[in-house]
Amino acid sequence: MNNTKIWYLGWALIIVGAVFAGVQAMKEDGLKIEWRRVAMDGHRTGAQPVTADNIPQALGTFTDEGYMCPSGACYMDDSPVAQEAAELLEVQPQLAHLKKVIGHSAGMYMNLRNQPDLPLGNLVADILRAYGSRYFKVPMDFAITNYGGIRTPMPAGAVTLEDIGSMFPFKNYLCYAQLRGSSLTTLLEQLAGTKAFQAVSGCKVRTKGGKLVSALVGGEPIDPSRLYNVTTIDFLLDGGDKLNIGALAEKVVLTHVLLKDVMLDYVYATEAAGKEIVAASDGRVIMED
Repeated sequence: MNNTKIWYLGWALIIVGAVFAGVQAMKEDGLKIEWRRVAMDGHRTGAQPVTADNIPQALGTFTDEGYMCPSGACYMDDSPVAQEAAELLEVQPQLAHLKKVIGHSAGMYMNLRNQPDLPLGNLVADILRAYGSRYFKVPMDFAITNYGGIRTPMPAGAVTLEDIGSMFPFKNYLCYAQLRGSSLTTLLEQLAGTKAFQAVSGCKVRTKGGKLVSALVGGEPIDPSRLYNVTTIDFLLDGGDKLNIGALAEKVVLTHVLLKDVMLDYVYATEAAGKEIVAASDGRVIMED
């Protein structure tokens, strides 16, 4: 066997060994995958987020000289940058309706799931409760949705149809649950034992050490025997995020209204009124160690 073959064989054994060791590690510890959000990087080209009306300004154009970036730099047609730009520009006509600006936000509101009393969660829960009151024609005392169902932040400035679709990509449907006060307290106790509590509206809650310390609904202590009207989503009725609101409820009414459509209704109405989308923390949930 010559030296070249020995060299190749040695490297083959090293690679096989590394793969075997990796497989064994995954078997022992389990496969670990970490997701993280990466900001758009357009420093080379000046590319910006796209709306229905700014495609040439946001992504650039092709001229006889090649791909002309928004920054003014030019790349030959066969360059990797130009080829990627061509693919992006080709699909824009099909995506144009999603890029339509439908509202404006006063700021960027993040979805930090491990923080209670989050502005974005408060906003969504408040919108859900208000919509539920109109839709079911009874005043809603309380609303709850899950932070995991809000997948992206609310952007600052122009808000497009695509932004709302990205925020609420799941088929989570509006529903109405009627809970006895004692069961509502049980639900709040379950939430108190979690890290994030979930997004709620209509209440003011304090927890300490994973235990419920105090809870007000509509500014009043919870009456154990009273029936409370609750707006939520079907995902939380039977095991979603380890909650079983359906099992606690005296009555449940399901709908075919998506949470995304509830949010769109609010965005359209806010824009029509000439207002911006505004969210804030207000102390509705205080969690102490």
